[in-house]
Amino acid sequence: MIRPPDPEDLKAFATRVVSLLESTGLPYAVCGSLAAMEYSEPRLSIDVDLMVTADSAQLAGIVAAVEEWGLYITPLEVIIEQLIPAGQPLNIIDGASGAKADIYPVTGQGLSGAAMNRRRQRVWDVQSGTSAWFLSPEDVILYKLMYYRMGEEISQKHPADVVKMIGVVGGDLDVPYIERWADQLGIRDLWDGLRWSGGSPPLGTP
Repeated sequence: MIRPPDPEDLKAFATRVVSLLESTGLPYAVCGSLAAMEYSEPRLSIDVDLMVTADSAQLAGIVAAVEEWGLYITPLEVIIEQLIPAGQPLNIIDGASGAKADIYPVTGQGLSGAAMNRRRQRVWDVQSGTSAWFLSPEDVILYKLMYYRMGEEISQKHPADVVKMIGVVGGDLDVPYIERWADQLGIRDLWDGLRWSGGSPPLGTP
């Protein structure tokens, strides 16, 4: 069994990757488990998930920068020829600490386009005051439910994260937005099944 990275190592690694994306000026957003924790409560996470809007030349710049760090990053040709067409993320891996980042190149279409337009800046590191862009809680929920369905509803990590988020930020959620996209994505049944599971505060406009 692979030992998860030390939380401080993961934090330092995540900050480094976020700083790289900040320096490029490209639209990006923290998503996945770290974003879910931002709107709920801390839990163990073994990687960093991000979305970025970038063309091939801009992705080449990211690859070159990470290679200068001496860390592994998915080769550019694999990213362009295999991962992007399949909707899969490129990986950055720090072999020394075991920290890993999954970066999803996205377009301005569909849910990813709407999510990137709704991202919000939040303080990433309270001690230093460093900030980063995060997906909104509504979009984190939608992606969590989508991946839960894609995974044949086996892993309980995604619904558990959604329930925790509802319990913390439920009163502020844009429920009509979630429902519109849940209908389009075919996950409305999952949302309806979980929306009352988070307890108080009550959800936003029903």
